[in-house]
Amino acid sequence: MSTTIDEVPAEGGRGAPRPGGGYDQPQMQKKGKFELYSWVFMRISGILLLFMALYHLYWWNIVVGVEHLSADLVLERWNQPLWRLYNVALAAFALLHGLNGARYSIEDYVRKPETRKIVKAVVYGVVLLSLAWGIFALMTYDFSAAARR
Repeated sequence: MSTTIDEVPAEGGRGAPRPGGGYDQPQMQKKGKFELYSWVFMRISGILLLFMALYHLYWWNIVVGVEHLSADLVLERWNQPLWRLYNVALAAFALLHGLNGARYSIEDYVRKPETRKIVKAVVYGVVLLSLAWGIFALMTYDFSAAARR
């Protein structure tokens, strides 16, 4: 009797156990293309983060100069909608890039599926709450009122 790959029982995402130890070829999992999109997002967000951070450093340290930095200058800068969007994008890319990296690490190092779900829920909750809070603060804070003080 021959077996097809559809008849091989899966154990924790692995193929069937072999008599001498180890497992057969793992079965294909039907997760869609999420992992592919996740991999592409990591590459694109990593490149964007690199250039955005370098531009941020260049602007504040070379163009403006460290000796000219002040709270008024930062408030004036953040009062411009384009710079708010730049900072929102920088925060969003950094947090989501980090979240995706944490997801990879959780998948690799947390062995028990129940524990993995709990750890992911906590990490996702903290990151998404931080992102929402940061975006809310950047988009709603009245920087002009702070500059008048």
